[in-house]
Amino acid sequence: MFDVLKNYEELTVSEKKVLNYIMENQNLIPHIKINDLAEATYVSKTVIINLAQKLGFNGFREMKYYMNQTMIEKLSDQKVSTVSYRDTLKQSIDKTFSLVTEEKLQETASKIKSANNVYIMARGTSKAAGYYLEHLLLTIGIQCIFIKDYNLSELFTDFVIEDDIVIFISISGETKKIIDTVKKIHLKKADIVSITSFKTNALTRYTTDNLFCYSDHDNTSKNDIISRIGFFLTIDLLIDKLTKL
Repeated sequence: MFDVLKNYEELTVSEKKVLNYIMENQNLIPHIKINDLAEATYVSKTVIINLAQKLGFNGFREMKYYMNQTMIEKLSDQKVSTVSYRDTLKQSIDKTFSLVTEEKLQETASKIKSANNVYIMARGTSKAAGYYLEHLLLTIGIQCIFIKDYNLSELFTDFVIEDDIVIFISISGETKKIIDTVKKIHLKKADIVSITSFKTNALTRYTTDNLFCYSDHDNTSKNDIISRIGFFLTIDLLIDKLTKL
């Protein structure tokens, strides 16, 4: 797949919507018509053409051709080789670096630093990243509360005020308990940070700041041993920014 991650923050909201759709439906794009793509993403054809040009193509037709060739090469590679888990982890690290921009880290770090209270919420295996973030924040002198008890996941929202910040960690961004909670926080007008894999998801619709990491899988309902290495890398980069404020 072409490298578009480094330009992600420079895209408009509509262009990001189209790009996210493309990333999630790579196998469909080589065969889709521009009118169908516009309809599927609720944007105009002009937005799609502008996106293609920002990605370095002359237009949508050239982008489709490139993606078709990429898919063919990918299928060919899959037949002759199997990517090792070591290579998969390296890919997650490299792509996470390209997803997490310095500007977004700085902006998020500043909000955490100035927040009245800092809350952290994570479920399942992602709770390991929550514990890690909690430990590092406390280590650098930032008081925080990690909501680790399932029964308190929604009750704590009664105490959240506008000057607080809540950090949600979810690889899929679709965990029902987290979505139910973020909806309540959203009404409180507090700052909300999400750390998720790079894709369109329900959680990012309610958050004020989105920190993305890369994961080649995000369906934890069937496989909750998916690596969270991207989470830990993103957290380390965020803590580094906080230590310099």
